[in-house]
Amino acid sequence: MPTRQEQLLDAAIDVLGRQGTRALTHRAVDAAAALPAGSAANYFKTRDALIGAVTARFAERDRAAWTAIAGLVHPAGADALATVLTGYVHRALGPDRAVTIARYALFVEAALRPALQGPLGASARELRAWAAGLLRASGAAEPERECDALMDFLDGLILHQLAFPGPPDGLAAAVTRAVRALCTVS
Repeated sequence: MPTRQEQLLDAAIDVLGRQGTRALTHRAVDAAAALPAGSAANYFKTRDALIGAVTARFAERDRAAWTAIAGLVHPAGADALATVLTGYVHRALGPDRAVTIARYALFVEAALRPALQGPLGASARELRAWAAGLLRASGAAEPERECDALMDFLDGLILHQLAFPGPPDGLAAAVTRAVRALCTVS
């Protein structure tokens, strides 16, 4: 069971992902967490403190999610890898849409506030290390370099689909083309 602080931060991630950064206020977080007014302010005295804590909580949740996935996914070959990554894209755009939007909102905040880059950067490096391991296990010649290109492509694809949704049936073909073009996996 999450602590009250975690409950508030999870609610803040939801507010951020559903309503954007301008809506991220102590009052909105209290309402989203169904807690009394002033609860968020008791833990996070300023908006900057709230954003910093949200960033750390997001990175913690992101790390836990990828750790769980890493134990379940072991694709062999380019097409199997493309299938796994297509599933990730569909999830990011569907059931995890609010979390995905919160992620990109935090990236923008980190660009403006370098102090936030630490937790997000550490989480991103862990994710890329896991993805490079998948590529290595699939036989990629340069898994780290290929991983960077592939992950950058996926980030761009997801961001573009969030802002300018296209037909979802073309996503699998786009991911498969990218895997085949960017990776030496057979």
